[in-house]
Amino acid sequence: MKDALARINHSVWEFSKLVAKHPENYTMRADFLRYFHESRLFGERRGNVPEDGRSFLMLQERESLCCYLLHGIGGSPSEMRPLGEYLFKAGYTVYGARLALGDDGAGVLTGENGSRRSVLRPWRRDRRGRAGYDWERCLADADVVLSALLTFSPNVYAFGFSFGGAVALNLLRDRPLKGAVLIAPGLFPAPNGRSALFSVMRTLAPFVAREAFPREHALLAFAERTRARIAAVAQPVLVIQASRDRVVSPRSLRFIKERAKNPKSRFEIVDSARHVLVTGDEAKRVYPLCADFLREI
Repeated sequence: MKDALARINHSVWEFSKLVAKHPENYTMRADFLRYFHESRLFGERRGNVPEDGRSFLMLQERESLCCYLLHGIGGSPSEMRPLGEYLFKAGYTVYGARLALGDDGAGVLTGENGSRRSVLRPWRRDRRGRAGYDWERCLADADVVLSALLTFSPNVYAFGFSFGGAVALNLLRDRPLKGAVLIAPGLFPAPNGRSALFSVMRTLAPFVAREAFPREHALLAFAERTRARIAAVAQPVLVIQASRDRVVSPRSLRFIKERAKNPKSRFEIVDSARHVLVTGDEAKRVYPLCADFLREI
């Protein structure tokens, strides 16, 4: 299996060199993206990722803007697929990536709409065997996918939901993305009993907080790292936030708005208490906002 994956990755690398020599050839670039996608699926199938949780590609048969979809921390590409289908019908190529967050089958949690979603499993453990979360590995893997998309087309926009929104902001800072759509970006947690308890413990006993709340500790550390890196946002962005989001604070939208420098940036508040705006009734408002933003820039 390892040898097979190594051969596939080498072939993708060789294909990318051919594309670099003939960037004007759309058919060759499209074939490259298909082959890259097959290499991702090979790894996901080997990792026993369920079919509806795997990365997906919706490829136009002509030159088009490319949308890079990044899901939330408790979800999978399946939660972004309806948005992807909407954007594909609007004429855009779409890639929904599976973020490198952990193994499937680690457990489930019940979402706001009663859906069952996989719980994050740690990537690594420290010298004492304690669980940890390797966000740098997740970011690096997201950047690998982005590199392939930029090989396919220079016109790539990131679409990040929740944790995926924070990932998209990091990519927006470091890579030549044309812009981004950030849906309930996870930069500030909404205040609730559990977050309040964690905040107090983190202040008074940081070691205990890390042990008792490893997931919250890692998420907050990643959010703080992201906020510290974002001094300004030069590319146009669309930020969509629920007015009464119970997971992410509206401070996330305000934080980005204060740093947005492009006059084409837009900021929209949806009257809702749900966090998962990419599905359900809220999607009827969110999807057209996304398509309108792409048409107007």
